[in-house]
Amino acid sequence: MQPADLNMTTTVTGHQLFLFVTIADGGGDQRKMAEGLDLLGRGLENMHDVDGQPTEEAFQMGRFQLLRAEAGMSSEQQIAHPGLSDSLGLIRLECAALEPIKQYEAVLRALVQGAGGSVETLAGVMRPSSYTSHAMTQFAYVHAMPPGPGDRYPLAAVTPMNKTTAWWEMDFLHRESFFLPRYDENEEMVVKGHALVSAAGVPCVNRRLIHAPEGYGLEGNYDFVGYFEFAEAGASVFREVMAGLRDTRQNPEWKYVVEGPEWWGRRVRDATAFLARD
Repeated sequence: MQPADLNMTTTVTGHQLFLFVTIADGGGDQRKMAEGLDLLGRGLENMHDVDGQPTEEAFQMGRFQLLRAEAGMSSEQQIAHPGLSDSLGLIRLECAALEPIKQYEAVLRALVQGAGGSVETLAGVMRPSSYTSHAMTQFAYVHAMPPGPGDRYPLAAVTPMNKTTAWWEMDFLHRESFFLPRYDENEEMVVKGHALVSAAGVPCVNRRLIHAPEGYGLEGNYDFVGYFEFAEAGASVFREVMAGLRDTRQNPEWKYVVEGPEWWGRRVRDATAFLARD
């Protein structure tokens, strides 16, 4: 289904690619691979060293972040996706236009496949929020933690997901109601809803969300991919927020969610650190 059919915004503000890289043990010359990866990043902004939102110039040019898989932290969910779960690391790209980062992807794929590895891509577009009133903006976004450098926020998680057919068949007011608390006939809160369940993460977890580029509810793609960055101390908060979101007694929205693997990584500055094996 298309955003306009769902009363959701049709505006696209940018593009992102999540490139999950798998390289077999002993695959190729690691030093040569590292040199190739670092060369590929030249001309793009390395988000690892950036504090705050990107400049317009940097976003037009393209930006990248290298992440090494964090051993033992990722978890399987309902949708099996070995290309994510088994990956060595992730390269996240973002740009105002798609073409510069698609070129990066093509060169990366040739480089990795030449070493006997593979690249699994999740692609999406950036959009303004569709369910956000002025009051919700004040609650969930005005005080949200801004992006920061990798040394400050070293951990990241990726949460790809689909909404069910039943979700997309609801009218937009019904869908929007899941983000708010629900009250009984005595005006007692009986369900927190998405906004309150996730409130603890607002000040200490930086959140980005991308949307399926061709529309929602389509085969072969995730409807949404969430991306989160946080400090070591924020890891427990992120886990608590995700546990709360998955508790359908307090967040009935998740009855209509089917998740891919929850992937965890550690942000690194350069290709040598990206390819390192512990």
